[in-house]
Amino acid sequence: MSERGCGVLEQYGLEVMKTWRTRGAFLCETSQGLKLLKEWTGSDKRIQLEYEVLSALSELGLQVDCCIRNEEGSLVSVDEDQTRYVLRDWYEGRECSTRETGEILASAKLLAKLHQALRRLDTEGLLERKREELQREQRERERRRELEAAQVAEREQQDVQAVAQGQEGRKVEREEGNLRTVMGEAPDVPKERTESFAEMLVRHNRELKRTRSFVKARKKKTDFELVVIGGFEKFYRQAEEAADLAEALPILPASWWCHGEYSHHHVLLGDGTLAVTDFSKLRRGIQASDLYYFMRKILEKHRWNLKLGRRLLDTYTAVLPLAGEEWKYLYILFLYPEKYWKQMNYYVNSNKAWIPARNVDKLRVLENQFEARALFLEELRGRWES
Repeated sequence: MSERGCGVLEQYGLEVMKTWRTRGAFLCETSQGLKLLKEWTGSDKRIQLEYEVLSALSELGLQVDCCIRNEEGSLVSVDEDQTRYVLRDWYEGRECSTRETGEILASAKLLAKLHQALRRLDTEGLLERKREELQREQRERERRRELEAAQVAEREQQDVQAVAQGQEGRKVEREEGNLRTVMGEAPDVPKERTESFAEMLVRHNRELKRTRSFVKARKKKTDFELVVIGGFEKFYRQAEEAADLAEALPILPASWWCHGEYSHHHVLLGDGTLAVTDFSKLRRGIQASDLYYFMRKILEKHRWNLKLGRRLLDTYTAVLPLAGEEWKYLYILFLYPEKYWKQMNYYVNSNKAWIPARNVDKLRVLENQFEARALFLEELRGRWES
Protein backbone atom coordinates (compact mmCIF):
# COMPACT_ATOMS: atom_id res chain seq x y z
CA MET A 1 0.00 0.00 0.00
CA SER A 2 1.17 3.54 -0.66
CA GLU A 3 2.67 5.67 2.10
CA ARG A 4 -0.26 8.04 1.68
CA GLY A 5 -2.77 5.29 2.48
CA CYS A 6 -0.73 4.11 5.45
CA GLY A 7 -0.72 7.63 6.82
CA VAL A 8 -4.51 7.72 6.71
CA LEU A 9 -4.77 4.38 8.54
CA GLU A 10 -2.62 5.76 11.36
CA GLN A 11 -5.46 8.15 12.17
CA TYR A 12 -7.59 5.19 13.32
CA GLY A 13 -5.18 3.75 15.87
CA LEU A 14 -5.41 0.30 14.30
CA GLU A 15 -2.69 -2.30 14.07
CA VAL A 16 -2.47 -3.07 10.35
CA MET A 17 -0.98 -6.45 9.47
CA LYS A 18 -1.53 -6.51 5.73
CA THR A 19 -2.98 -4.36 2.94
CA TRP A 20 -3.76 -5.06 -0.69
CA ARG A 21 -5.49 -3.33 -3.55
CA THR A 22 -9.01 -4.10 -4.73
CA ARG A 23 -11.32 -2.31 -7.15
CA GLY A 24 -10.86 1.39 -6.43
CA ALA A 25 -9.92 0.79 -2.78
CA PHE A 26 -7.57 -0.90 -0.30
CA LEU A 27 -8.44 -3.94 1.78
CA CYS A 28 -6.78 -3.90 5.18
CA GLU A 29 -6.28 -6.78 7.60
CA THR A 30 -6.29 -5.11 11.01
CA SER A 31 -6.40 -5.90 14.71
CA GLN A 32 -10.17 -5.27 14.53
CA GLY A 33 -10.90 -7.41 11.48
CA LEU A 34 -11.07 -6.74 7.77
CA LYS A 35 -11.54 -3.09 6.71
CA LEU A 36 -11.93 -1.29 3.39
CA LEU A 37 -10.27 2.08 2.80
CA LYS A 38 -11.66 4.10 -0.09
CA GLU A 39 -11.45 7.67 -1.31
CA TRP A 40 -14.52 9.74 -0.44
CA THR A 41 -15.80 12.42 -2.81
CA GLY A 42 -19.24 12.94 -1.25
CA SER A 43 -20.38 15.46 1.33
CA ASP A 44 -20.02 15.29 5.11
CA LYS A 45 -23.80 15.32 5.40
CA ARG A 46 -24.10 12.26 3.16
CA ILE A 47 -21.52 10.18 5.01
CA GLN A 48 -23.17 11.13 8.31
CA LEU A 49 -26.51 9.82 7.00
CA GLU A 50 -24.92 6.56 5.87
CA TYR A 51 -23.27 6.16 9.26
CA GLU A 52 -26.50 6.70 11.16
CA VAL A 53 -28.44 4.19 9.06
CA LEU A 54 -25.74 1.54 8.73
CA SER A 55 -24.68 1.61 12.37
CA ALA A 56 -28.35 1.13 13.32
CA LEU A 57 -28.56 -1.83 10.91
CA SER A 58 -25.40 -3.31 12.43
CA GLU A 59 -27.00 -3.18 15.87
CA LEU A 60 -29.96 -5.12 14.41
CA GLY A 61 -27.56 -7.91 13.43
CA LEU A 62 -27.06 -7.18 9.72
CA GLN A 63 -23.62 -7.28 8.15
CA VAL A 64 -23.15 -3.98 6.31
CA ASP A 65 -20.12 -1.90 5.34
CA CYS A 66 -20.56 0.72 8.03
CA CYS A 67 -17.97 3.51 8.10
CA ILE A 68 -15.68 3.93 11.12
CA ARG A 69 -14.76 7.08 13.03
CA ASN A 70 -11.09 7.95 13.36
CA GLU A 71 -9.44 8.85 16.67
CA GLU A 72 -10.60 12.45 16.27
CA GLY A 73 -14.21 11.28 15.94
CA SER A 74 -14.47 12.15 12.25
CA LEU A 75 -15.94 9.84 9.61
CA VAL A 76 -13.69 11.30 6.91
CA SER A 77 -9.89 11.25 7.19
CA VAL A 78 -7.70 13.60 5.18
CA ASP A 79 -4.17 12.74 4.08
CA GLU A 80 -1.28 15.14 3.56
CA ASP A 81 -2.41 15.78 -0.03
CA GLN A 82 -5.88 16.73 1.24
CA THR A 83 -7.42 13.57 -0.29
CA ARG A 84 -10.44 12.43 1.72
CA TYR A 85 -10.87 8.78 2.77
CA VAL A 86 -13.45 6.67 4.55
CA LEU A 87 -12.67 3.41 6.35
CA ARG A 88 -15.42 0.77 6.44
CA ASP A 89 -16.11 -2.60 8.00
CA TRP A 90 -15.58 -5.42 5.50
CA TYR A 91 -16.13 -9.16 5.36
CA GLU A 92 -14.48 -12.31 4.05
CA GLY A 93 -16.39 -13.58 1.05
CA ARG A 94 -17.06 -13.12 -2.63
CA GLU A 95 -19.78 -11.52 -4.71
CA CYS A 96 -22.97 -13.45 -5.30
CA SER A 97 -22.61 -15.61 -8.41
CA THR A 98 -25.37 -15.14 -10.98
CA ARG A 99 -24.82 -18.75 -12.07
CA GLU A 100 -25.58 -20.29 -8.67
CA THR A 101 -29.32 -20.48 -7.98
CA GLY A 102 -28.72 -21.03 -4.27
CA GLU A 103 -26.69 -17.84 -3.98
CA ILE A 104 -29.25 -15.86 -5.99
CA LEU A 105 -32.08 -17.00 -3.71
CA ALA A 106 -29.96 -16.28 -0.63
CA SER A 107 -29.47 -12.74 -1.93
CA ALA A 108 -33.23 -12.32 -2.47
CA LYS A 109 -33.87 -13.47 1.10
CA LEU A 110 -31.19 -11.12 2.39
CA LEU A 111 -32.85 -8.21 0.55
CA ALA A 112 -36.16 -8.98 2.30
CA LYS A 113 -34.40 -9.02 5.68
CA LEU A 114 -32.66 -5.75 4.85
CA HIS A 115 -36.00 -4.15 3.97
CA GLN A 116 -37.52 -5.44 7.21
CA ALA A 117 -34.69 -3.90 9.20
CA LEU A 118 -34.93 -0.59 7.31
CA ARG A 119 -38.63 -0.42 8.16
CA ARG A 120 -37.84 -0.97 11.82
CA LEU A 121 -35.72 2.18 11.77
CA ASP A 122 -38.94 4.14 11.22
CA THR A 123 -41.58 2.10 13.03
CA GLU A 124 -39.52 1.70 16.20
CA GLY A 125 -37.80 5.09 16.11
CA LEU A 126 -34.40 3.37 16.01
CA LEU A 127 -32.80 5.93 13.74
CA GLU A 128 -33.91 8.82 15.91
CA ARG A 129 -32.48 7.15 19.00
CA LYS A 130 -29.26 6.46 17.10
CA ARG A 131 -28.99 10.16 16.20
CA GLU A 132 -29.52 11.17 19.82
CA GLU A 133 -26.81 8.71 20.88
CA LEU A 134 -24.39 10.08 18.28
CA GLN A 135 -25.11 13.64 19.39
CA ARG A 136 -24.31 12.68 23.00
CA GLU A 137 -21.05 11.10 21.85
CA GLN A 138 -20.17 14.23 19.88
CA ARG A 139 -20.85 16.47 22.88
CA GLU A 140 -18.69 14.21 25.05
CA ARG A 141 -15.83 14.37 22.54
CA GLU A 142 -16.09 18.14 22.42
CA ARG A 143 -16.11 18.28 26.23
CA ARG A 144 -12.94 16.18 26.38
CA ARG A 145 -11.24 18.39 23.80
CA GLU A 146 -12.13 21.49 25.79
CA LEU A 147 -10.79 19.88 28.95
CA GLU A 148 -7.52 18.93 27.26
CA ALA A 149 -7.18 22.43 25.85
CA ALA A 150 -7.76 23.91 29.30
CA GLN A 151 -5.09 21.67 30.82
CA VAL A 152 -2.60 22.76 28.18
CA ALA A 153 -3.50 26.38 28.77
CA GLU A 154 -2.80 26.08 32.50
CA ARG A 155 0.75 24.99 31.78
CA GLU A 156 1.42 28.09 29.70
CA GLN A 157 2.17 31.53 30.97
CA GLN A 158 -1.13 32.69 32.44
CA ASP A 159 -0.93 36.34 31.52
CA VAL A 160 0.19 35.83 27.87
CA GLN A 161 -2.26 33.01 27.31
CA ALA A 162 -5.17 34.96 28.76
CA VAL A 163 -4.53 37.87 26.38
CA ALA A 164 -4.21 35.51 23.41
CA GLN A 165 -7.40 33.67 24.32
CA GLY A 166 -9.28 36.94 24.73
CA GLN A 167 -8.22 38.19 21.30
CA GLU A 168 -9.02 34.86 19.67
CA GLY A 169 -12.37 34.72 21.44
CA ARG A 170 -13.34 38.19 20.18
CA LYS A 171 -12.28 37.19 16.67
CA VAL A 172 -14.39 34.04 16.75
CA GLU A 173 -17.36 35.99 18.15
CA ARG A 174 -17.08 38.51 15.34
CA GLU A 175 -16.89 35.73 12.73
CA GLU A 176 -19.84 33.87 14.24
CA GLY A 177 -21.82 37.10 14.42
CA ASN A 178 -21.09 37.83 10.76
CA LEU A 179 -22.12 34.29 9.85
CA ARG A 180 -25.41 34.62 11.75
CA THR A 181 -26.08 37.91 9.99
CA VAL A 182 -25.47 36.40 6.57
CA MET A 183 -27.55 33.32 7.39
CA GLY A 184 -30.37 35.48 8.67
CA GLU A 185 -30.42 37.58 5.51
CA ALA A 186 -30.41 34.59 3.16
CA PRO A 187 -33.75 34.31 1.34
CA ASP A 188 -35.73 31.10 1.43
CA VAL A 189 -35.03 28.99 -1.66
CA PRO A 190 -38.18 27.30 -2.94
CA LYS A 191 -37.89 23.54 -3.33
CA GLU A 192 -38.21 22.22 -6.85
CA ARG A 193 -41.26 20.09 -7.51
CA THR A 194 -40.37 16.40 -7.71
CA GLU A 195 -41.46 14.59 -10.87
CA SER A 196 -44.00 11.87 -10.10
CA PHE A 197 -43.63 8.23 -11.11
CA ALA A 198 -46.38 8.53 -13.73
CA GLU A 199 -44.97 11.80 -15.11
CA MET A 200 -41.56 10.21 -15.53
CA LEU A 201 -43.01 7.34 -17.60
CA VAL A 202 -45.04 9.75 -19.74
CA ARG A 203 -41.91 11.81 -20.37
CA HIS A 204 -39.95 8.70 -21.35
CA ASN A 205 -42.72 7.76 -23.77
CA ARG A 206 -42.57 11.15 -25.45
CA GLU A 207 -38.83 10.64 -25.86
CA LEU A 208 -39.43 7.19 -27.41
CA LYS A 209 -41.89 8.62 -29.94
CA ARG A 210 -39.57 11.46 -30.90
CA THR A 211 -36.72 9.02 -31.41
CA ARG A 212 -38.84 6.71 -33.56
CA SER A 213 -39.98 9.65 -35.70
CA PHE A 214 -36.36 10.73 -36.17
CA VAL A 215 -35.30 7.20 -37.13
CA LYS A 216 -38.13 6.80 -39.65
CA ALA A 217 -37.15 10.05 -41.32
CA ARG A 218 -33.57 8.90 -41.86
CA LYS A 219 -33.00 7.84 -45.46
CA LYS A 220 -29.92 5.71 -45.03
CA LYS A 221 -30.47 3.66 -41.90
CA THR A 222 -27.84 1.96 -39.76
CA ASP A 223 -28.27 -1.59 -38.37
CA PHE A 224 -29.36 -0.09 -35.05
CA GLU A 225 -32.04 2.02 -36.73
CA LEU A 226 -33.34 -0.97 -38.73
CA VAL A 227 -33.76 -2.96 -35.52
CA VAL A 228 -35.59 -0.01 -33.93
CA ILE A 229 -38.05 0.20 -36.84
CA GLY A 230 -38.68 -3.54 -36.73
CA GLY A 231 -39.53 -3.87 -33.03
CA PHE A 232 -40.61 -0.46 -31.80
CA GLU A 233 -44.38 -0.98 -31.71
CA LYS A 234 -44.47 -3.92 -29.29
CA PHE A 235 -42.15 -2.22 -26.82
CA TYR A 236 -44.03 1.06 -27.08
CA ARG A 237 -47.36 -0.66 -26.38
CA GLN A 238 -45.92 -1.94 -23.11
CA ALA A 239 -44.54 1.52 -22.31
CA GLU A 240 -47.97 3.10 -22.88
CA GLU A 241 -49.74 0.49 -20.76
CA ALA A 242 -47.26 0.99 -17.92
CA ALA A 243 -47.75 4.77 -18.02
CA ASP A 244 -51.54 4.38 -18.02
CA LEU A 245 -51.41 2.03 -15.03
CA ALA A 246 -49.10 4.42 -13.19
CA GLU A 247 -51.47 7.35 -13.79
CA ALA A 248 -54.41 5.26 -12.56
CA LEU A 249 -52.69 4.29 -9.30
CA PRO A 250 -54.86 5.71 -6.50
CA ILE A 251 -51.89 5.89 -4.16
CA LEU A 252 -48.26 4.83 -4.28
CA PRO A 253 -46.92 2.29 -1.77
CA ALA A 254 -45.39 3.63 1.44
CA SER A 255 -41.89 5.05 1.32
CA TRP A 256 -39.14 3.52 3.45
CA TRP A 257 -35.38 3.52 3.36
CA CYS A 258 -34.07 1.67 0.27
CA HIS A 259 -30.63 0.37 -0.69
CA GLY A 260 -31.06 2.16 -4.02
CA GLU A 261 -28.95 -0.15 -6.21
CA TYR A 262 -29.19 -3.67 -4.77
CA SER A 263 -27.53 -6.18 -7.11
CA HIS A 264 -25.41 -9.32 -6.98
CA HIS A 265 -22.33 -7.07 -7.00
CA HIS A 266 -23.31 -5.72 -3.56
CA VAL A 267 -23.80 -9.05 -1.78
CA LEU A 268 -20.85 -10.82 -0.13
CA LEU A 269 -21.20 -14.53 0.64
CA GLY A 270 -18.83 -16.80 2.53
CA ASP A 271 -18.35 -18.83 5.71
CA GLY A 272 -20.20 -16.78 8.30
CA THR A 273 -20.66 -13.94 5.82
CA LEU A 274 -23.94 -12.70 4.38
CA ALA A 275 -23.28 -9.01 3.89
CA VAL A 276 -24.73 -6.07 1.95
CA THR A 277 -22.33 -3.40 0.73
CA ASP A 278 -22.28 -0.05 -1.11
CA PHE A 279 -25.13 2.08 0.20
CA SER A 280 -24.02 5.05 -1.90
CA LYS A 281 -27.54 5.23 -3.42
CA LEU A 282 -29.30 4.95 -0.04
CA ARG A 283 -32.55 6.92 -0.22
CA ARG A 284 -36.17 7.14 0.80
CA GLY A 285 -38.42 5.41 -1.69
CA ILE A 286 -40.54 2.37 -2.49
CA GLN A 287 -38.70 -0.78 -1.53
CA ALA A 288 -40.23 -2.77 -4.41
CA SER A 289 -37.86 -0.81 -6.65
CA ASP A 290 -34.91 -2.59 -4.98
CA LEU A 291 -36.55 -5.95 -5.66
CA TYR A 292 -37.22 -4.97 -9.28
CA TYR A 293 -33.65 -3.84 -9.88
CA PHE A 294 -32.17 -7.02 -8.40
CA MET A 295 -34.56 -9.38 -10.20
CA ARG A 296 -34.28 -7.64 -13.57
CA LYS A 297 -30.50 -7.91 -13.52
CA ILE A 298 -30.72 -11.61 -12.65
CA LEU A 299 -33.54 -12.57 -15.01
CA GLU A 300 -31.91 -10.81 -17.96
CA LYS A 301 -28.89 -13.04 -17.45
CA HIS A 302 -31.16 -16.11 -17.26
CA ARG A 303 -33.28 -15.23 -20.32
CA TRP A 304 -36.28 -14.45 -18.12
CA ASN A 305 -36.48 -18.00 -16.77
CA LEU A 306 -40.03 -18.23 -15.41
CA LYS A 307 -39.23 -20.86 -12.79
CA LEU A 308 -36.38 -18.77 -11.38
CA GLY A 309 -38.58 -15.66 -11.39
CA ARG A 310 -41.25 -17.46 -9.37
CA ARG A 311 -38.69 -18.74 -6.87
CA LEU A 312 -37.23 -15.25 -6.40
CA LEU A 313 -40.67 -13.79 -5.73
CA ASP A 314 -41.57 -16.64 -3.35
CA THR A 315 -38.26 -16.34 -1.48
CA TYR A 316 -38.61 -12.60 -0.94
CA THR A 317 -42.31 -12.64 0.01
CA ALA A 318 -41.84 -15.56 2.42
CA VAL A 319 -39.86 -13.10 4.58
CA LEU A 320 -41.59 -9.83 3.68
CA PRO A 321 -45.03 -10.19 2.02
CA LEU A 322 -46.01 -7.54 -0.52
CA ALA A 323 -49.25 -5.57 -0.19
CA GLY A 324 -51.61 -5.20 -3.16
CA GLU A 325 -50.34 -1.78 -4.23
CA GLU A 326 -46.73 -3.04 -3.99
CA TRP A 327 -47.52 -5.93 -6.36
CA LYS A 328 -49.05 -3.50 -8.85
CA TYR A 329 -46.14 -1.07 -8.58
CA LEU A 330 -43.69 -3.95 -9.10
CA TYR A 331 -45.68 -5.09 -12.16
CA ILE A 332 -45.52 -1.59 -13.67
CA LEU A 333 -41.76 -1.44 -13.15
CA PHE A 334 -41.26 -4.76 -14.94
CA LEU A 335 -43.80 -3.91 -17.67
CA TYR A 336 -42.06 -0.70 -18.66
CA PRO A 337 -39.26 -1.58 -21.17
CA GLU A 338 -36.62 0.35 -19.27
CA LYS A 339 -33.63 -1.20 -20.98
CA TYR A 340 -35.16 -0.51 -24.41
CA TRP A 341 -35.70 3.13 -23.44
CA LYS A 342 -32.09 3.35 -22.23
CA GLN A 343 -30.80 2.13 -25.61
CA MET A 344 -32.97 4.66 -27.43
CA ASN A 345 -31.82 7.42 -25.08
CA TYR A 346 -28.19 6.48 -25.70
CA TYR A 347 -28.83 6.64 -29.45
CA VAL A 348 -30.35 10.13 -29.24
CA ASN A 349 -27.35 11.48 -27.31
CA SER A 350 -24.64 9.76 -29.36
CA ASN A 351 -22.94 10.11 -32.73
CA LYS A 352 -25.59 8.63 -35.02
CA ALA A 353 -23.13 8.02 -37.83
CA TRP A 354 -21.65 5.15 -35.83
CA ILE A 355 -23.42 3.08 -33.20
CA PRO A 356 -21.31 0.42 -31.41
CA ALA A 357 -22.12 -3.14 -32.47
CA ARG A 358 -22.71 -4.09 -28.83
CA ASN A 359 -25.65 -1.66 -28.72
CA VAL A 360 -27.19 -3.33 -31.76
CA ASP A 361 -26.66 -6.69 -30.05
CA LYS A 362 -28.39 -5.43 -26.90
CA LEU A 363 -31.44 -4.43 -28.89
CA ARG A 364 -31.53 -7.82 -30.59
CA VAL A 365 -31.28 -9.58 -27.23
CA LEU A 366 -34.26 -7.56 -26.02
CA GLU A 367 -36.15 -8.66 -29.13
CA ASN A 368 -35.21 -12.30 -28.62
CA GLN A 369 -36.22 -12.25 -24.93
CA PHE A 370 -39.50 -10.42 -25.50
CA GLU A 371 -41.74 -13.51 -25.35
CA ALA A 372 -40.01 -14.99 -22.29
CA ARG A 373 -40.31 -11.65 -20.53
CA ALA A 374 -44.00 -11.52 -21.47
CA LEU A 375 -44.56 -14.89 -19.76
CA PHE A 376 -42.99 -13.56 -16.57
CA LEU A 377 -45.19 -10.47 -16.79
CA GLU A 378 -48.26 -12.72 -16.95
CA GLU A 379 -47.10 -14.48 -13.79
CA LEU A 380 -46.55 -11.15 -12.04
CA ARG A 381 -49.90 -9.76 -13.18
CA GLY A 382 -51.63 -12.86 -11.84
CA ARG A 383 -50.10 -12.25 -8.40
CA TRP A 384 -51.10 -8.59 -8.49
CA GLU A 385 -54.71 -9.33 -9.48
CA SER A 386 -55.20 -12.27 -7.10
